[in-house]
Amino acid sequence: MKRVLISIFANAFFSLLMINSLSAQVDDKMIQKYLDEYLKTGDQQLVEKIKQEVPDSKYYKFCEAYEHLDRDNEKGLSLSRKLVKDFPDFAEANFALGTFIINGANKFDSAIFYLNRAIELKPDFASAFFNRGIAEINIEMYGSANYDFNKVIEEDSVNAGAHLMRAVSEFMLNNLSPMVADMEIAVRIDPYVLSDYYFLQVRKTIDKAIELAPENVDLIVARGYANYKSAYFRLAVNDFATAIKLAPGNYEYYKMIGVCKIYLNDTITAESNLKTALEMNPRDGEIYYFLGLYSGDLLGQPGKSIEYLNRAIEVDSTNPLYYYQRALTSYNLYKYEAALPDIDKAIDLDSQNGDYYSLRALVTLDGDLKTNNDYCKDFRTAEALRTDYNIEIYLSKFCQNK
Repeated sequence: MKRVLISIFANAFFSLLMINSLSAQVDDKMIQKYLDEYLKTGDQQLVEKIKQEVPDSKYYKFCEAYEHLDRDNEKGLSLSRKLVKDFPDFAEANFALGTFIINGANKFDSAIFYLNRAIELKPDFASAFFNRGIAEINIEMYGSANYDFNKVIEEDSVNAGAHLMRAVSEFMLNNLSPMVADMEIAVRIDPYVLSDYYFLQVRKTIDKAIELAPENVDLIVARGYANYKSAYFRLAVNDFATAIKLAPGNYEYYKMIGVCKIYLNDTITAESNLKTALEMNPRDGEIYYFLGLYSGDLLGQPGKSIEYLNRAIEVDSTNPLYYYQRALTSYNLYKYEAALPDIDKAIDLDSQNGDYYSLRALVTLDGDLKTNNDYCKDFRTAEALRTDYNIEIYLSKFCQNK
């Protein structure tokens, strides 16, 4: 009888082990799904889900490292090295290290080593193929890069970045017809894609594509956006002026010329182009926003600036930048109580912008406002997220003991 009981208990024990093992596998699959989607979309809510469900896991440790990308690459490099040491067979660990070596150290051969390992462990790892292709472009392995971008496009045919970078590899291999076709696909999918990858090889490629397809307004406009984002404002003006000749009825091109002229301190043509755009489309909140910048920054008329920003918010009440700019204008006028609800609203709409927290901290501190907001906490959040404000003096002066 005793032997039978032992057998029953043993079977029950092994059954429980199997159930727990299957449950762990299901959980791992779900967490891996969250991680894959996070890499594809950058959705921070997925990171929060991973943190809540598996806070001490390799998955969350990856997220902790990866969030430093382009913010603090040195820190990300250190964390990803430890991740590989602790979890050498975790594909994402090797991917993170390879990526940080590209961004933080520019040691492309070393980066390829870890990205190769990531692909060995996860053969359908599109992000690893993409980043390996970037590394290969940088060491002139254009054929290998072309292969890698092909692999990404096989997994995701509407990946604008992959089409763009495949166009670069084709240009370097002197395959000009497929280069133009890929570049056209890339900017059709995402007109702003060039702005994210506007390094030398990309600039040469888009210039050649426009030379070969001079009537393609989409290519010219995409280069215009990239020049604008890179602060090449005169080049951007030339691109949008060419676009107007090819498609004169598009208000967006007038708007972008007006914006560039603001940064070039050209008061006359900035206003005329923005108002032309406004006549063509009075329902674009961004035009009012830029007229607000024009009135405040170029004309020194903050009251007029707030009028335009009010109108921008009436047209589009979901854009945090409009509330932030109105709050900043109020702050500069020492109207702290007016600034506070606007900056609160901006943070409600976008909780990942460090500048918003910096401004709220300054409004609370300088206005001596009675509020539930903790300005030291806001300064530290801004520091963690990155901010263009110089907040170190405030942290050292007001927050060392808080």
